[in-house]
Order: sequence, then structure tokens, then C-alpha cells
Amino acid sequence: MYKKILLTGLALSMAVPAFAEVTIGLPEDVNLLLVNGTEPEIDGGFFSSSSTAILPDGENQIVFRYVPSFKQGQEFEKMNSDVIVAKFTAENEKLEFEFPKYRNIRDAQRFNNNPDWKLVNESNQAIDITQDKLVYEGMQIGRDYEAEMIKFNAAGGAAAIATTNSAAYAAVTAAQASGQKVTVVPVAETAAATNATPTQLPETTAGTTEEEMLMFWYSKADDATKARFKAYVNSQ
Repeated sequence: MYKKILLTGLALSMAVPAFAEVTIGLPEDVNLLLVNGTEPEIDGGFFSSSSTAILPDGENQIVFRYVPSFKQGQEFEKMNSDVIVAKFTAENEKLEFEFPKYRNIRDAQRFNNNPDWKLVNESNQAIDITQDKLVYEGMQIGRDYEAEMIKFNAAGGAAAIATTNSAAYAAVTAAQASGQKVTVVPVAETAAATNATPTQLPETTAGTTEEEMLMFWYSKADDATKARFKAYVNSQ
């Protein structure tokens, strides 16, 4: 009887499907900045030689820099590429970055003019990606990539994805473009506010669709997003 129970339990454990997810191996020459608009989930740590990014199944967006190093005399020089934004769709796959073989830093600088890279699966087949650049004029140190990606996704380019933050930004932009004065009214963090629909939110003076959208998405955001959003509105 004991053996039968043991075998049955083993059979059941084998029948349970594994949790599906997408992983991307992170080589030392890739600086992964964001995944789907937020800080990436890294298995192994940023400084591990075998770091892996964990993403959900389906459509994903990654933001990264290509940062290869080359030996120059007794020292190493690092090339920092432009910021790349890429969108792709994958299901339960292990992916790896693949870049051209550059001989030196001058050779690698060609990457900015032609970002020729791939995401390949375990069969060494490249998956379809749509890419763009996150262009920022001015000081590159201290960039707020999350804020930049809110604007990028709201603009709806080829590599953009739909996010709560981008929807809120689009609503504000539309309201401002129509000449309306936008005032951010904090919504209490209660279950009622979280589950509210646009018509259940506090009425605004103008009562426009844009304002209703703004209030709705604001109620869904976390405290950090609300703070960034208010800072953006107050800076306009």
C-alpha cells in the first residue's frame, strides 16, 4: 500500500505544469534598464556572471544599453551605446542576446548607426523584435528612464506598449492640448477608490472625458507614480 501511494504522489507531481515565463540571459556587455516600464526582475543579481532577467509570457518591452569593453594597452575602454527600446512577444522561452563581433571600441561605435543585435531562443533562432531608440538631449547621467518611457509609450511608436502610466500621461497631454487647465486631485487609497470607475470618481469642474480618464488612472497608480505624475504636471 505504501508503494502505491508513493508512486501515485510522484505521478501527480509530474503532471503539474511548470510555471511559464520568459527569461533573458544578461551578458556583462548589456545594461538592462527597464522591463515593461519598470525596474527589471533579475535572478542572480546585477553583478553576477550568470544574471537572468525574468519576464512574463506574452508581449514585453525591454530598455537597455549595449556596453562592450575592449582592451587598450594596459586598460579597458567601454563603449556606451544609445538607449535601445525593443518590443517582442514570447511564451515560455529562454532567450539570449546576440551581438556582432567587434574588434575594438571604434568598430563597436558603428552599433549606434546600425543596432544589429538579436534575441535568440534555445534553438538559436532569432525571435521577431521591433526596436527604436530612447533619445534624450542633454546630460546623460541621472536620466529618469521610467519618466522618459511614460512619454515614449504615450506617443505610440512602433516599439511602444500600453501601460497605465502612459495612458495617464496621454490623458494629461490631450487635456493640455485642448487648452484645459489640469489639476491633479489625490484620491484616497481605499478599496472604493481602487475599484472605482470613471463615473464614480470625484467630479471635476469641466467634467470632460480627459479629466475622467485622468482621475481613473490616477486612482490606480501607486504612491511613487503619483509623485512623479504630480511633479510633471506642476512643472508645466
